[in-house]
Amino acid sequence: MSEQIPDYVKYNKENNTKYSKKKRYELAAVEKDWPFTPETYGYHPMDRFTACWRGFYALYEMDDRQLVLHSFFVTLDGSVDRPPDLHGVSGKKGYGGFWEYKQVNLPLGYSGGLILCADRVGPDEWFSDYECTHHFRDVLEFRFEDGILTSKIDHSETMEEIRGFTDLSFQEKEELVAAYFSLYSNKWINYYKL
Repeated sequence: MSEQIPDYVKYNKENNTKYSKKKRYELAAVEKDWPFTPETYGYHPMDRFTACWRGFYALYEMDDRQLVLHSFFVTLDGSVDRPPDLHGVSGKKGYGGFWEYKQVNLPLGYSGGLILCADRVGPDEWFSDYECTHHFRDVLEFRFEDGILTSKIDHSETMEEIRGFTDLSFQEKEELVAAYFSLYSNKWINYYKL
């Protein structure tokens, strides 16, 4: 089974200036309905790539404190010669049959929370889904109101502490993480099931 391509969010937690390099975080949990769905914009993704059963993936970014769709990659039915533009950007045929939309910078009016994860630590067999946030070095929680960042919490030290509980079983650690992020109970993204 191919590992699925997640959605990413680019953000720099140390320095939010436009001159600093932003880090890519995997979008691990979403509290409420996500504001960007391809069908809303006239796209009908097709499962044509084993690492992307959803038929699309996206790169989001924090532009100042505004959440934006930065880039969008979608596989479409082979009969589509020219898909619709997205926020004034035309798609270009790219790798793996994806139509690529780069530098879209579409503002998203999301209100709710997100959990972002980056830099896995530990054996690969640990990574079955995102409820294992303690298997990531960097774990951030963001809250948005109408697409504007209102608060952020860095959970990285807590996740490191949970990894260090060697007297707990794997299941006990999972339960501890689930309790810690109770706000996101049943909100974790599983890209294999989408």
